[in-house]
Amino acid sequence: MSQGKAWNKDEVIRTLEPFFKLGCNVKKACSYAGIPYTTVMTWIDAEEELRIKVEAWQNEPNNLARKNWIDKMKTGDYNASQEWLTKKEKDEFSERKELGGIEGKDLLPERVEQNKELLEAAAEILRRKKTDAPPEIQ
Repeated sequence: MSQGKAWNKDEVIRTLEPFFKLGCNVKKACSYAGIPYTTVMTWIDAEEELRIKVEAWQNEPNNLARKNWIDKMKTGDYNASQEWLTKKEKDEFSERKELGGIEGKDLLPERVEQNKELLEAAAEILRRKKTDAPPEIQ
């Protein structure tokens, strides 16, 4: 579209509304509709009521998904309930993986010891390489 064109705000917003209701952000909605992003952002930034409307429209897919999820749980769907708990009640129901043992101790101490031995051997090889002395064979 040509620069400097006068846009009818109400008409533009009506055109963009279906894209917003699909969850599109302003840039994507404008791109799909062939409307300048900067024009629409100027209106949204200047008018709180319009900003609130756009945000509500953009949240419609999330609200619908949440409603569907809740409806599944209401039918007794165990998987939906479990999924809800692991996502929404993480402290109690998350499937987190422990990275450390009790009081932060390593879960696999033998691996730590093996890694230390490998690091010490590598350091010894580097020290000997610097002095050109042959490494000891054990």
